[in-house]
Amino acid sequence: MFSAGTAQRLVNVDGEQIGRDVFILGSGDIGLIMARRMVFEGARVHGVAEIMPYSSGLSRNIAQCLDDFGIPLMLSTTVVEIRGRERLSSVVIASVDERLAPIPSTAREIKCDTLLLSVGLLPENELAKSCGVALDRATGGGAVNDGFMTDVDGVFMCGNCLHVHDLVDYVSAESAACGSAAARYVLGGGKKDGGKPGGADITTSGGIRYCVPQRVERNGGGRLTLRMRVDGVYRKCRIAVVADGKELYVKPRPIVTPGEMETLELDEAKSAALRAAERVEIKLIRSEAAR
Repeated sequence: MFSAGTAQRLVNVDGEQIGRDVFILGSGDIGLIMARRMVFEGARVHGVAEIMPYSSGLSRNIAQCLDDFGIPLMLSTTVVEIRGRERLSSVVIASVDERLAPIPSTAREIKCDTLLLSVGLLPENELAKSCGVALDRATGGGAVNDGFMTDVDGVFMCGNCLHVHDLVDYVSAESAACGSAAARYVLGGGKKDGGKPGGADITTSGGIRYCVPQRVERNGGGRLTLRMRVDGVYRKCRIAVVADGKELYVKPRPIVTPGEMETLELDEAKSAALRAAERVEIKLIRSEAAR
């Protein structure tokens, strides 16, 4: 039994053959990618079980890593028993009910010699915690303003130590913006840019699980980029940026899923209006939910 990340290192870096008959618990992106990788290594991948009624990975990874290789994705399913002594010999899987409790009558055994776990990622936050940075309960990373500064003056966070990203392009963009903000802070003698003091914390509702940044400052400048994740699969919906009770920006979406980050890029005028607001909310307005 290995975490998907450990299996990735053993196979890709160390050249190890970790198993011939593989089952995967959890549909995170690394697990999906490793399903395909294990097929390339000559292994048989019996399936991917996901306890939630939706996948936590990117749609393209489901298509390219599972569908293209005939690997079944078993939603609302989990592993309830692991069997074997010196080596794993099988797992028992079962469907779960709406409370995520296993349904005994659905249990069945799958013969395999390897179980990979892809059950979620957490930001690397040990350094942040040692600095006394306040962590966001939803992301597990630090809570930052629109300049990527935490509540500890002079401490900035970005990338996968701030929140788990689906695409490395977003990490690169965040790091550039964070670096620029940190440079302005240092060149300004450790002071924020001039302007009216204060700002507003960003609240979320309607199915938006979190938004980064968590706060906008009145003394900030430039265009705002807001990144967020939802808590379920929703179709025919809109993501709205609400400032002091009025919709400032609306983005229609045919479908949103927890595995795919949503990004809103505001122009300078809307960014300035958001920074001037006393109350800021990111709201999912939905007409249909698929769970």
